[in-house]
Amino acid sequence: MIEPSSPPPLPAPPEADRAAAWWSWPVIILSVFFIGWSVNLFAPKAMEEIWEEQGMIDASDLALFKIQSRVIIAAAPLSEDDALTSLDELRSYVQNDAMVMALALLENFIGSESLTPLETLDELSAEATPETRELIEKAIESGINVEERAKLEERLGWFAQLAPATGGEAPPQEESIRLNSMMFLGLASLLFMGVALGVTVGAVLLILQFRAARSDRSQNRFSPLAIPRGIMLESFALYLGVMALGDLGAQLVHPGFSYASYIIAVVLPFLWPFFRGVRWLDFRRSIGWHRGEGLWREIAAGCVGYLKVMAIASIGVTLTLMLSAVVGGFAGAGGAGESGVVVGPQTHPIVGWIYLGGWRERLLCFFLAAVFAPVFEELFFRGALHRWLRGRFGFLVSALLTGAIFAALHPQGWLGIPALAAIGVGFSLLRESRDSLIAPMVAHAINNGVLVTMLCIAL
Repeated sequence: MIEPSSPPPLPAPPEADRAAAWWSWPVIILSVFFIGWSVNLFAPKAMEEIWEEQGMIDASDLALFKIQSRVIIAAAPLSEDDALTSLDELRSYVQNDAMVMALALLENFIGSESLTPLETLDELSAEATPETRELIEKAIESGINVEERAKLEERLGWFAQLAPATGGEAPPQEESIRLNSMMFLGLASLLFMGVALGVTVGAVLLILQFRAARSDRSQNRFSPLAIPRGIMLESFALYLGVMALGDLGAQLVHPGFSYASYIIAVVLPFLWPFFRGVRWLDFRRSIGWHRGEGLWREIAAGCVGYLKVMAIASIGVTLTLMLSAVVGGFAGAGGAGESGVVVGPQTHPIVGWIYLGGWRERLLCFFLAAVFAPVFEELFFRGALHRWLRGRFGFLVSALLTGAIFAALHPQGWLGIPALAAIGVGFSLLRESRDSLIAPMVAHAINNGVLVTMLCIAL
């Protein structure tokens, strides 16, 4: 439990704010390299085969493909031309056999005379087995029975429901698919309008906050002079270092190393102050582990503050889109690479877990995204790292550095860094204004919770 608010810490003896150990930054830099890039670039072939057997490589791609497909299905009765245009755009995202088969089933479900789903199957690679080719061709030409649909569902998930029934009859769940797609399109439209409104209100709140800061009427509660600071960088380095070793062990030895490292990574940094002779009270106050002006007031500040996060995030998302367009322009005409795949951030694995999983897996994903990640990521990024950086730099430099490291450790790849870093800057702004970590934790939980909830509805 977060302890109640208390007055600023009394001046501590000089040794309480000793400089961070020499190994802190080397550990952080190497950890960012391993977690952010090396594990993904140099994963052993055996691990890749395990992921492929579990369907996780295709699952995330198919999940986003499903969302786009539902929009096309909902739009088709309203405007066939718009649906066909969207289908053409969807083809640029196809990058594996599962997506080729899903596209062919979608074309067949739409039923336009200008579509040729069997010709789409010609894009299947040589790795597709004859059995798979025969099953998907039968699904399109004459329909499939219950057993065959279940077999196809193991490979394609929801897209198997688009296949006609035996004898070319309509898919058993056709009406439900169309109705749910229409409802999803309506919900997505409402969400888009809500995001636009939130960004607008957040931008206004940011302008008011910056004006107050320029006129010396700022009420920021964060003090860059509070100590201790050195222990903060060490704790953050331990957090990253243990996770990096766990991920490396998972790739080279056994996946269990990764799970064990997460537990150690969130426990060891909190034990470290005792080994370094720092009082727990000083450490707790410095990291932001207190109630600020009261639990409910801080929660409310996090809810309102999330609007500011949305406004800042919109800048990062715009930069990510621009960067993707530039990279796509170099890779090939029209924003696509040589293979026709649109350039953009990688899909987070949690999307695939939600697509493949049942309600238990989805609840677990929600807990990890909306509870576990906000608490511990804020403790170490906006709590420990931001505190250490603010003792040496101004807010903007500290927030950008914290956000960049935060973004680099996520699996969306380097194209996603501007968007994710902007979100991190927003959380740092909440830490700066409230000092307590409750507000950034709440904003982080809202951000992740809404995204996971929408994915669960969509998938």
